Amino acid sequence: MRISHNLIIDHFRKEKLKGTVSNDSLEIDIFNSQRYSEDTIEDQMVNMQILSEVKDLIKELPEDQQQVIIMRHYLDLSFKEIAEQTDVSINTALGRMRYALINLRKLVEKKELDSH
Repeated sequence: MRISHNLIIDHFRKEKLKGTVSNDSLEIDIFNSQRYSEDTIEDQMVNMQILSEVKDLIKELPEDQQQVIIMRHYLDLSFKEIAEQTDVSINTALGRMRYALINLRKLVEKKELDSH
């Protein structure tokens, strides 16, 4: 009885080790990566500020450009769906997005929001 118990324990220990990742052969420490860590309060505040600024910039665009950005990025609609819902061609929807992005870049430069 004891032998079978130990064999079962050994089996599950081996199975558990199969899913582990060794960090020894890598030049970087994958277990100490920013990508796997949680955001700090400061990171969260910065992200909230950026999102707030982007929303304010979107409000400065013409209504048709606002609409296409909201539908594409916030509602995750395809350009075909945007075209159907706004009763325009796909090319018009794409053009509105293009102009919206161009205008957003101009607003960022004008307001000196670019961090570069």
